Amino acid sequence: MPLSELFHVAELQLSNTESYNSKISAIHLLERSLVPNPSNGSENPTCPLPVMKGLVSLIKDIAGAKPATKVLLALCLAETNRHVAVEARAVNEVVEALAELEGAAAERALAALELLCTIPEGAAEVRDHALGVPMMVQMMGKMNGRGKECAISVLSVIFGGGPGSREGVEPPDEVARAVVLALQGDCSARGRRKGAQLLKNLENGRLDLTEDGHHSN
Repeated sequence: MPLSELFHVAELQLSNTESYNSKISAIHLLERSLVPNPSNGSENPTCPLPVMKGLVSLIKDIAGAKPATKVLLALCLAETNRHVAVEARAVNEVVEALAELEGAAAERALAALELLCTIPEGAAEVRDHALGVPMMVQMMGKMNGRGKECAISVLSVIFGGGPGSREGVEPPDEVARAVVLALQGDCSARGRRKGAQLLKNLENGRLDLTEDGHHSN
């Protein structure tokens, strides 16, 4: 089925407010098509806002979270869909859902959030969310590998020193200590690079990041 037709069918199912099963079926339909063949935005149509809203509404759902995070990440690989996702309040829903998500679903949600931070409106949403910093700190301690890397990357957006960054949201020392602790565990090379840069941005002169992620005075 062409992606435009797939979106149309999913929109009809997601708009059926009286049928929960219809919404779950729509997400699984998108999952079967999009997850094996992610959209790169070059030829595929942009996801319609009603479809994205329906998808985002299921991120906090027990049965819907797993397929919904798969589809959201696949869609967010295309920049045009990131704008739609932000409009559908995906940033807000992902940040608030992370406390309940586990394993691969949490990792996918963090990866999607990192992609949403690559556009200005997405970065602004993360910076403005009251739970943005504490949730990323929690995820750094909870996740390994790719998930930890994504949490560090999102914190880099919040404390990046660019326009709108919010150095005062949390005491920088607390964030810096959390980053150092995270880098002492399982973390990718990219995560370590981002963590080192984040510590520099926090201007915490007491912490000296070494190659293996440990710190010294």
